Amino acid sequence: LSTPLALLLVWAMRRGWVRIGVGLWNDRLGHLIGNTECYLCDRDEGKHAGYLDLWMARPTKSNREIEKRYLRTLHTGPYWFLDWVQRVNRLWPGWERCEVQPPQWDRDIFNLWEKHSPHIGLTRADERRGRRLLRKMGMPEDAKWVCLMVRDKAFLNTLPGDWSYHDYRDSEIEDYYAVAVELLRRGYWVLRMGRVVAKPFHVKHSRMIDYANSKYRSDFADLYLGAKCEFCVGSSTGFVYIPQVFGRPIVYVNHVPLEYAPTYCGNVILIWKHHVKDGRRMTLPEIYASGAGQFTYTQQYADNGITLENNSPEEIYWAVMEQLDGRDTEPQPAFWDSFPLQAVSPHNGVRLHGEAKMRIGREFLKGYT
Repeated sequence: LSTPLALLLVWAMRRGWVRIGVGLWNDRLGHLIGNTECYLCDRDEGKHAGYLDLWMARPTKSNREIEKRYLRTLHTGPYWFLDWVQRVNRLWPGWERCEVQPPQWDRDIFNLWEKHSPHIGLTRADERRGRRLLRKMGMPEDAKWVCLMVRDKAFLNTLPGDWSYHDYRDSEIEDYYAVAVELLRRGYWVLRMGRVVAKPFHVKHSRMIDYANSKYRSDFADLYLGAKCEFCVGSSTGFVYIPQVFGRPIVYVNHVPLEYAPTYCGNVILIWKHHVKDGRRMTLPEIYASGAGQFTYTQQYADNGITLENNSPEEIYWAVMEQLDGRDTEPQPAFWDSFPLQAVSPHNGVRLHGEAKMRIGREFLKGYT
């Protein structure tokens, strides 16, 4: 039965009636949210009208709560079957037009996230469940919390394969101590987020919760806490996509690669890892000219003699203070005059940026003028 059905489906694809969605990236949270939101926003804009798009869905390893919500809005089928159909379809020329995926993976290059509500939105029942969660965590219902998400290699090490090519994106939780203390002093709750983390975060305070190492951590709690936070402080990692699609402000620190910055997000303040070569920090034009602005493998930096230097605790502190004390609205020509907004991805030839709305940390940028 499966073989005739597969051939019938391939025929329908060739007639332009059906397309195969190139998989929910549900083993990685950033791609599960980013790719799927980009596709669904495109669909809301009418860009996929006239097709039945069938998405391959594998059991998730990242967040079942979020996956469940997306599966309500997508037409899906068994991964093993649709994967087989896709392989058969690719035996003939022109297979590309029978498949669909977001134009630039998890990047909102058409600035649609601010236009459409997130497709994993919270219901009234979710809100009640979330309030119960806050009470269990010892937080009042009117609590204001900041999510602290520091990338390390612990989660990827739980997955099969060698993920060391991502090591260049990691940073140290200890560097966030000073900013956590200041947030607590100002009355915020600070939640250290993460599914699996390498180290505990030793900050003793009644409003400090090392959530990643607590009994409260769950897929629903990740969604609720990220969606409702005052803002998020984080390096480039999957969890940050939750507050991002819900329109929460984000302070991105230790960001790399630089040309993959989320320029299309107007509620972002960003600072990047310093690029050091021949004993000195590279200028912005030097980073772009070297190609390092698009390096996505640890070895690429080493092969080009570039060492990445983490942001200092002081740099992280001042970026967060800008969020707390009010963002500037002045133009930042020292950054944007050289930033390659017209850059395209070396992987698919599609542009990386939409309308630029992001801000660079004010104090940090002074070191590059």
